[in-house]
Amino acid sequence: MGNMQCPPEDAAHLASIAQDICPFPNYNPNPLYHNILSINSSLHLRNHYIAVQSSLTPKQLEDFTQGLRTTFGRDGNVTLGGVGVVALSLAVLFDTLARQVRGEWVSDSGPIPGLFVKNLRGYYPAHVYTASEYLRLVPHIANNPTRMIEESERYQKQLVIDHQSWDKLVENHTMAMKDDTTAVNVFMGQYIAVSISLHLSRITHFTGNLLDINANASPTGGNIWNLNCDPKAADKEFLAKVKNSDKRTQEAFESCSPKSGHVPQTWLQHIAKLVFADVMFLPAQSGYANPDSVIAHREHFDLKADALKKWVE
Repeated sequence: MGNMQCPPEDAAHLASIAQDICPFPNYNPNPLYHNILSINSSLHLRNHYIAVQSSLTPKQLEDFTQGLRTTFGRDGNVTLGGVGVVALSLAVLFDTLARQVRGEWVSDSGPIPGLFVKNLRGYYPAHVYTASEYLRLVPHIANNPTRMIEESERYQKQLVIDHQSWDKLVENHTMAMKDDTTAVNVFMGQYIAVSISLHLSRITHFTGNLLDINANASPTGGNIWNLNCDPKAADKEFLAKVKNSDKRTQEAFESCSPKSGHVPQTWLQHIAKLVFADVMFLPAQSGYANPDSVIAHREHFDLKADALKKWVE
C-alpha cells in the first residue's frame, strides 16, 4: 500500500506538472472524506462548521442556523456527531444547507455533489448512490438510537451487496468497472461501509469481528487509465519539462522513478498510478488501521458551542 520509495508530496508535485500537459483525472476525493473519517474527525468537523458559517451573510447565517435547529431541536446536540460517518454526514449537511441558503438548487438524491471523485462520463458505481443516501439520512436519525442501528445495519448490508455485484462485473471484464475514477469511488464506498461498521460498534458496544472489505480494494495494475492525450507525445514534453526544471522537481522525479531501472510504458501513466496508490492509502494513514482506538473514540457534537448565530432565540 502506498508508495514506499515515492513520498506522496513528490507524486503530487509531479502530477501537477503532468496534468498541465495531459489532464488525467484528479483522484483525490474531497478532503472531508479522509479528514473526517479519521481519528481527528471532531477537530476537522468543528473547523469545517466554523468555515461554512463564516462564508455566509448575516441573513444566510440566520437561515442556516434555523435549518439546523429544525433538524436537531433546541438542544443542538448530535449523538456521536463528532466521529466517523455521523461527523461526515454533518459536514455534508452543513455544505447542503449553505448552498440552499445562498439560493442554489441542491438535489436530494444521487451522488452527493463534490464528495466523490468526478467521472467525466457521469458514471458512478452503486456504492456511491447507497453511501450518499445513507449520509443524507443520518442527521435525521442521529439522536434516535433504535432507528440509527436499524438503518445503519441496512445500509451496511447494501454496500456489501453493491461491492459483491461490482466484483462480478470486474470478473466478467466489464471495462467501465475498471475505470480509474470508478475504482477510487468504489474504494470510498468500501471505507464508508467500514465506517458504518465502526459506528455500529460504538452504538452497540460490539467487540466481535468488524466488517473488513479492504482486502478487496481494486489494485492499480488492472485499471484503465484515462490519459486524455497522446501518451508518447506527452511523455516527451513531460521529460523535457523535468529536464529543464528546478531542483525540487528533479529530486521528486528521482524519488518517484522506478528503482529497478525499468522504464515505464509511459511516464504519465506511472505518475497517475502513484497518485492513485496514495489515495488508496489515505484511510490507513488517517488512523483507521487501528479500529480499537477508533471505536473507543466516542464524542457527541454540540452545534451550539461553535454557532456564530444565537442558537435559541
